[in-house]
Amino acid sequence: MRNEISEEYMVSPYLIIFPLYVSIVGVGILNYQSKLIQHAGYNAWISVILTGISIHVILWMIYKILSSNRNDQEIISLNHTLFGKFLGNFVNLAVVLYFVYGAFVKFKVYIEMVQIWLFPRMNILPLTIIIALLIYYAVSGGFRSVTAIGVWTILISLPSVIPQVLLTLPFLHPLNLLPLLNHSATDILLSSKTMVFQYLGLETILLFYPFIKTPAKSQKWAHIIVIFVTFLYLVLLILAFMFLSEGQLRHCIWATLAMISIFEVPLLQSLEYFFVSLWFINIIAGISVYLWVACRGMKTAFRIGQRPSLIVFLIAAVTLNYFIKDHGRIEWISELYGTVGFYFIYAYIPFMFVCVLIRKRLAFHFEERKPA
Repeated sequence: MRNEISEEYMVSPYLIIFPLYVSIVGVGILNYQSKLIQHAGYNAWISVILTGISIHVILWMIYKILSSNRNDQEIISLNHTLFGKFLGNFVNLAVVLYFVYGAFVKFKVYIEMVQIWLFPRMNILPLTIIIALLIYYAVSGGFRSVTAIGVWTILISLPSVIPQVLLTLPFLHPLNLLPLLNHSATDILLSSKTMVFQYLGLETILLFYPFIKTPAKSQKWAHIIVIFVTFLYLVLLILAFMFLSEGQLRHCIWATLAMISIFEVPLLQSLEYFFVSLWFINIIAGISVYLWVACRGMKTAFRIGQRPSLIVFLIAAVTLNYFIKDHGRIEWISELYGTVGFYFIYAYIPFMFVCVLIRKRLAFHFEERKPA
């Protein structure tokens, strides 16, 4: 409940843009282009816009759900209220495991990228342990600490990444975008479904909502960051379309890195090494948000301390990372997470929205029937 949280642990409404950004934008921004064209080809830019619009609708639903109670309950408490203790705890456990799963996917995909682009023959276990220790330090500091890391992520990574991509401008071929609108509506919608994976992380607000001062004022900032992320995805997609042919893009796993890999600078040799290294802070911040909300869910639903939960989650992540090495299996894990995330966003959240509306109507109806 909101009144149980001291104001010293809360953040100002506008600061919501930082945890939301690092939750949404992860390693997927480096390789989503090749997946997105599987159905709609170079018309996939339409899918980015359609998905962005649908995410705004989902975000509006989230705020309606969370503001339905005077105490500004997060989703864990709301599940108890709507479904009772037993069924509510079952749903809450599923929600917690979903966020842990998402954190592991971010963790594993970044480790694979480091192995491919930086250290193909290095024993990766020490690096995973270092990452786990950094995440433990960040999450143990509380939500304000996690938000602060998100601030540094945007200040350091984003201004450095955009100029690198813009270096490709002299090598672009705008005619690659033609012909326009040569795919069916079904193909574009299937591409939109694929694009949803890149917005997963928006749902973290379901748990950190009570940690925002006057949370209703944060809604406009949440919509602003979704607009910005949609614009970022759209620009990178169109740049990739004009830089690579459709045939090349279908066989290029890391399209964003491929665009900047042609440039060489002193000491760094190629800019993609700098890019991958710089993305480290973004991954730390994103995983920290996911694990913080998962640990918060464990504390709220099952009265289990956040630090013990965090230790268990990190040990599980490091252990699974050691045993899962095959690219095909990693791809399957990511696709399964995308499918689960799709239904979480477009089924669970609308379902909760309808439940809250029904509950409010019934409460209003019974209030009216009370004798004067």
